[in-house]
Amino acid sequence: MALQEKLEKCTESLKRVQKFKASTLSREDDLGKQMSFVNAIKDAQSIIDVYKRIPISTLADLTDSQLDLIIRQADSDFNVFEQISKFSVAEPNATQTRTQILATLQHRRDQLFEQVFSYIAYGVARASDTSVLETQARATIQAIEDKSKDFIKQLETNTGASNIAIAAIRSVASEQGVSQQAIYFKDESESQDGLAKEWLKKTYIFASVVAAFAVLSIFIHKIPFLKPDGAIESLQLVTSKILIFATLGYLLILAAKNYNTHKHNAIVNKHRQNALLTYRALVAAADGGGTEDIVLAHAASCIFSPQETGFSQNRGDGASKSVLELFTKSATKTGE
Repeated sequence: MALQEKLEKCTESLKRVQKFKASTLSREDDLGKQMSFVNAIKDAQSIIDVYKRIPISTLADLTDSQLDLIIRQADSDFNVFEQISKFSVAEPNATQTRTQILATLQHRRDQLFEQVFSYIAYGVARASDTSVLETQARATIQAIEDKSKDFIKQLETNTGASNIAIAAIRSVASEQGVSQQAIYFKDESESQDGLAKEWLKKTYIFASVVAAFAVLSIFIHKIPFLKPDGAIESLQLVTSKILIFATLGYLLILAAKNYNTHKHNAIVNKHRQNALLTYRALVAAADGGGTEDIVLAHAASCIFSPQETGFSQNRGDGASKSVLELFTKSATKTGE
């Protein structure tokens, strides 16, 4: 049995040759076509193939002298590869050196095979040994069984955590869905609030115009070209004042009414948004016993019941009661 130090050195030398790429020996780009080693690639590859037939796993069974032989052969051939890699046309007798290297590689494969044939044969016999294959197969099967058991245990451990995570994801998705629906009421509330501010400005403008005209009407009859001459012109002046006041007053009332309407709609939609957002919290706080249905019925009534438009005197109480009745009937049928 070989020493560990010798075994490691042999393994390193053998792997170094086995992993060497023969295509790198060409060097046609830097040496030119005439001085390149393109012809050495095939011979070098045949040498590397011989080393590849020596299994690394069989080195532990060899003696120190046998390992020394493989080390010497592998290091010698790798040294030739190194000479090609470092070859320069500027060195003395470059052509003669190139010819010697090519000649060495040309007959090297057969010499090497004679040296290491017995180790290749032993590696093949050991790899095809049924007892070794059986032992390796059993070890592989046992490793697979151990990993399978560990995987099953890990899967069982993670099942509980997975169920909790899925429940949490569903809860978050449900709440996110509710929040996504509530944003429509939020957008509508902001839109109505913006319109209310616009109509409030117009209300101030009409109020200012009415006030200014009221002040102006006190002195309008003293303006020379507007001063009435006689009862008929006085009547016309009074009539025109009343008409203008009525028009401006109507516009002022209309602007104020539009402001009240949009402000009312903004508040109602904000209330609906709050009702939809707080519904989940109220249901979670309920202790069962059908209270969820009651909360749902009131929330739906708050959200979907018709609202006053500000332009009609009809109220939506009847529709609200209808919604509540529908939910009550539905709950009764479900209970039956």
